[in-house]
Amino acid sequence: MTLGSGESDRIDVLDGPADRSARVAAGRVALDRSVAELSPTVFTSLPRADQRRKALMYLRGLLGATGRKSVRNIAAFLGDQVNDQGLHHFINDSTWEWAPMRAALGRHVLRRLPPRAYVVRPLLIPKSGTQSAGVTRMFSWERGQAVTAQQVTGIWGTAAGTASPLNWHLHLPSGAPPGTGPATDAGSGEPTAAEEAMVGAFLQTATALALPRRPVVLCAEHLDGIELAARLGAAGLPYLTKIAGDTWLLPHDTSLPGWGASLLQSGPLARMARAGRRVALVPSGASGTPELVVTVRVRLPALRDTAERAAAGGDLLLIGVSRGRSPWCDELWLTNMAHADQVALMQLVELSRRVERHGVPLAEQVGIRDFVGRSYAGWNRHATLASVAHAAAELAGLRPDVDLPVAPGRPPRGPAGPRFTRTRCPAKVALSPTRAVAGRGGARAV
Repeated sequence: MTLGSGESDRIDVLDGPADRSARVAAGRVALDRSVAELSPTVFTSLPRADQRRKALMYLRGLLGATGRKSVRNIAAFLGDQVNDQGLHHFINDSTWEWAPMRAALGRHVLRRLPPRAYVVRPLLIPKSGTQSAGVTRMFSWERGQAVTAQQVTGIWGTAAGTASPLNWHLHLPSGAPPGTGPATDAGSGEPTAAEEAMVGAFLQTATALALPRRPVVLCAEHLDGIELAARLGAAGLPYLTKIAGDTWLLPHDTSLPGWGASLLQSGPLARMARAGRRVALVPSGASGTPELVVTVRVRLPALRDTAERAAAGGDLLLIGVSRGRSPWCDELWLTNMAHADQVALMQLVELSRRVERHGVPLAEQVGIRDFVGRSYAGWNRHATLASVAHAAAELAGLRPDVDLPVAPGRPPRGPAGPRFTRTRCPAKVALSPTRAVAGRGGARAV
């Protein structure tokens, strides 16, 4: 088996104990190999041997601990190999810098898993208290109500078979106390718009990692699509951003005569084009199943900043995607790659879906939402090591299954990591720890 190739491995599904043990052993070997590959590269910035040892132990805990990946649960998983106080100090109060480790990880991932595009996606982390860095009151579209949460922007490198985080940016609200983060976020006294924070996070990552030029895909339909498009265009980036159906645009398409001077919302505009039978069946690139796609050339409406409008000007392409016969489009996208092939654009859409379907669940499995401390530096150290754990699973060509944690009460197998089984899946071999399942007849081990 070639690790990290993205090719499907054909593994016969057998249910015998011997076969299951063989799959467990093979999964552990694959993960250990990727951890051994990553550790010398990403931990080289740690100046002391004890820090490198604790970093490796924390990484093992993120990959194998059950439930929430808190310091207490990780220490319980590791047993007598480390105490929770020492691990807490290592994450929250130690002197090591997280930025060099994250940069080293990003460069390694770029070499080993070259991206076809970058996906920029917001992540909401609900919190019960208000003392953690970056916590504020905001509206959650997923929950349909206001929540107390942290707002994080994830920068992902994506290809056909992989989705790995290259950087995380914790947005700090206006008036955050000194010492909780960079002065540009915490001490200005002026709120930073979410659109500015997302684009700024990507530009900062692109500079730090010297990212090769690739399309930027933004999943931000609940933000101001006009503002995002203007900022991305002004930065000279090829972009594809998901927008809401009430985004106002200026039609600039010869198939819609008479509408050039009238602003229209993107949803009705796409329906008009669809009613005019400007529809194509385009494969998305993953399963090959074609989707109904309609395109309309548009321009941005005038903005307050005329210089920014001029920099972002030119023809854009509104893309409506539908999977059924409804006149409404399921997704609306806006891009400045107006002359790109529709198949290529739909492949970019599919890369954003891969982050949502596989990247984010894997990041949650290795603990991106589970930091329980209060400090800005502690959050970033935890997020950096969670990214290392994520990359280890991706480089092994395996994916931890969220539904299969290590069985409660079963002692871990030392620092080699968790127990893993291999299961058959269409495109990759899944990496999933063993667990206990509660059925009608009581708990049973799987």
